[in-house]
Amino acid sequence: MTNGSNTGTISNTGRIESAAFEILSELSEFTATSYWEDGPADYLYNRASKSGLGVSVDEWGNVLATKDGDDPTLPGIVFVAHTDHPGYEVVAQNGSKLTLKTLGGVGIAAGRPGTNILVIGDNDERIECTVIGSESPEGDFSKSREAAGWLGTDTVYAELADETIKLGDLPRPVVPDLPDFSLEDDLIKMRAADDLAGCAAILAALESIIDTPIDGNVYGLFTRAEETGLIGARLAAENEFLPKNTIVVSVETSSVLPGVEIGEGVVIRTGDRVATFDYEAEAYLSQAVHKIKSANPNFKIQRQLMSAGGCEASAFKAFGYKVTGTAFPLGSWHNRGESGVESEFISQDDFVGGAILIAEAAKLAGTSPKGVLARLAEWPLEEADKLKSAQLNR
Repeated sequence: MTNGSNTGTISNTGRIESAAFEILSELSEFTATSYWEDGPADYLYNRASKSGLGVSVDEWGNVLATKDGDDPTLPGIVFVAHTDHPGYEVVAQNGSKLTLKTLGGVGIAAGRPGTNILVIGDNDERIECTVIGSESPEGDFSKSREAAGWLGTDTVYAELADETIKLGDLPRPVVPDLPDFSLEDDLIKMRAADDLAGCAAILAALESIIDTPIDGNVYGLFTRAEETGLIGARLAAENEFLPKNTIVVSVETSSVLPGVEIGEGVVIRTGDRVATFDYEAEAYLSQAVHKIKSANPNFKIQRQLMSAGGCEASAFKAFGYKVTGTAFPLGSWHNRGESGVESEFISQDDFVGGAILIAEAAKLAGTSPKGVLARLAEWPLEEADKLKSAQLNR
């Protein structure tokens, strides 16, 4: 499935890879529209519980999976991803005509006439529908972040393929009419890779370390309604769902930017559109990379400030946590393809490599890893005498 550049030398690699793809393909079958992500959240809860992880849910529906460490008083590490994806919801029906509201950062092409969408019925049936128009976004929001524009939270109008269908209680979630999941040309293509890919990578990594002794607690936090304003993450951070000394790692699926390429490795994210992150937290990732590369020099990694969007690390940073992040470079972000509404896509190797990185970083929970800066301070300055001599002879 992968080209081997990120696999084969770290323990449990095969287990991580097979679990990651299984979890992601199964997650893809659920509706993930913001506020309608009970399907992915319930799946993650149930699978984590069956795997032997401790699982809890806060009052807002955020799911927390826990691998207990030997000493829970030590600083733990949490890997955070969100269960939602931008979409629409039906707010009114008049015969075959529907009125929709967008939820999250929906691309402007999603409001163009002729765009095929699916209304999700009470029994999860998929009801065919077609966009017939949308209201023009007001102000500068539509082009505030992307030249192609955004719909914002504006109204979209659609028409049911079968005019006899009565949707019943409203609102109802709506998703783009795109394939759930496929593997093609070393790429994973999905309706909602952002951020089901992050959720799958985290859970696969945690499953792989169930029986591994670790000093501190390791957590997987799966948050709600990220796309509408980091809401689940902000609530979890403000109410200290996790101890304040927990290191926070956002695991995102983020739009490709200059300097980042699909297939060149998972990205260590130094910041987002909102904030720069903390080196003390990044040291866990750099130490894990150091260990992986010592066994597999061909392991691919990128490092970049991913500024196209905000992520959950910024929500936790705002409430005093030490944060860092990773990102899978993503094509057709929020289904904004070159020809309209298209499947998102990420590299299979980037995905597997990211899950391996999470597993190795998780093993450092409760420790104080040495990052690159610490190693620089310890390296001998063998040329010091030459430099001193040169100075004296000036």
